[in-house]
Amino acid sequence: MRKWLVLVLILMSGFCRAEFRWTASCSDAYSALQQLNFKKAALHLKAERKVHPKNLVPLYIESQMEFLKSFLTEDKVAIEQLKSHNDQRITILENNTENSPYKKFFMGEMYLQKAISRIKDEEFVSAAFDVRRAYKLLNENNKAYPDFKPNLRGLGLIHAAVGSIPKSYQWAGNLIGLDGTVPQGLNELRELYSATFKNDDIAFLRDETIVLLTFLEMNIDRKNKNTSPIRSRFPANNDIASKPLLLFAKCIFHSANAENDSIITLLSNRKKEPEAQSIYYLDFMEGNARLHNLDGSAEACFLKYASKYKGKSYIKSAWQRLAWTRLVAGDTKGYKFYINKCKVVNKGEDFTDEDKQAITEAKNGVTPNVILLRSRLLFDGGYYNQALTELAGKPMSNFTSQKDQLEFTYRLARIFEKTGKRDKAIEFYESTIKNGSSSTYYFAANSALLLGQLYEEENNKEKAKAYYQKTLSIKNHEYQNSLDQKAKAGLNRLGE
Repeated sequence: MRKWLVLVLILMSGFCRAEFRWTASCSDAYSALQQLNFKKAALHLKAERKVHPKNLVPLYIESQMEFLKSFLTEDKVAIEQLKSHNDQRITILENNTENSPYKKFFMGEMYLQKAISRIKDEEFVSAAFDVRRAYKLLNENNKAYPDFKPNLRGLGLIHAAVGSIPKSYQWAGNLIGLDGTVPQGLNELRELYSATFKNDDIAFLRDETIVLLTFLEMNIDRKNKNTSPIRSRFPANNDIASKPLLLFAKCIFHSANAENDSIITLLSNRKKEPEAQSIYYLDFMEGNARLHNLDGSAEACFLKYASKYKGKSYIKSAWQRLAWTRLVAGDTKGYKFYINKCKVVNKGEDFTDEDKQAITEAKNGVTPNVILLRSRLLFDGGYYNQALTELAGKPMSNFTSQKDQLEFTYRLARIFEKTGKRDKAIEFYESTIKNGSSSTYYFAANSALLLGQLYEEENNKEKAKAYYQKTLSIKNHEYQNSLDQKAKAGLNRLGE
């Protein structure tokens, strides 16, 4: 039945000109979408189609709705539905004869949604060609309508992503006609953000632009230490309490800046509409924040995530963190109960580094050293003095395994760096590299990476380059892919 409806719409668009109108119903639908209330959004779209059957803006809002639903749930059926429906929507838009900047903008965004969904399914080649189609459409639209700022959302994302690829792999982007730099992409998104205040017609893009900018600035633009512009973009906590995506972005910001108490406050006061789609990852984030100050209430957050979330990402990690909540409370039996959950085949996957590390811990059967674990968790929350107190006065002889000895020097180095004791930090990083380069643990590789970043910030390019190369020379360790990518990105920044 739906295929016949699509055919009718295509035929209609061939004989008459459709329209692109952001009506009150469309705006209401988009507002509901930002609160993840898909049912309310669908009702507004239904009302819009009844009054303005030729309006094509609902197609775009529907695609956004299906994309968010599939991305947040990791539901295979929803992902396939998005890809199929976006093909149909793109066909409808292609057959429309109306000259509007929204036409190619919508099409480009739909191809990007398909690409991101394909990446989730590890369909990397198909995803690359969808990105290429999106890039071509948005570029053409930007040339035809240079004052139409929404073009900058997709273009900014693509330019920043392409620019973050290490030079040794940039041939792949060039092969499919993509180019760009990180500063270019970020500046385009910042320009779009500013434009949302000057033009009420595109104000609907403000919140999602904040989300995109925060994610990119916190992950690929960490060289920029001035976080004030990022902080100032966020509305007051009360204004985002019922906007889950903005909550998520602000938590990323607080996490990157070791503002753990702010995460707890923000997520404790969040509001959820009864009909809104849940972002269970917010429960995971709250659990992490509570665990970072050794609060036993983290257990309830991780249990909710592990039991309610139907996707696969971070499930193993949630069970591992549940085990840690018991271990730091002195309950070894509880630790073993939860860590064994990581071995259950049908509960989660090993796609993320965090999940891989959880599986490794479960399989090796070695209970973590509780002193080191407490120090690590406190450090991750930004409680540096408390983290140091856990380790202070402890001789190396207290740590008998190679892993624990490496982690002991590594943790001290991290704490000394964050508390401004540069020379001590370098001493303990060097010790970790010397003793751990042939181990399968990540401590030596990450020590080399962090020394590379430290020297890069001091503009000592030769030493920075040497330590990034040292990171790449250490093989067969945990987090291999992500640490190698960061080292390559460092060399890329240094022109290597």
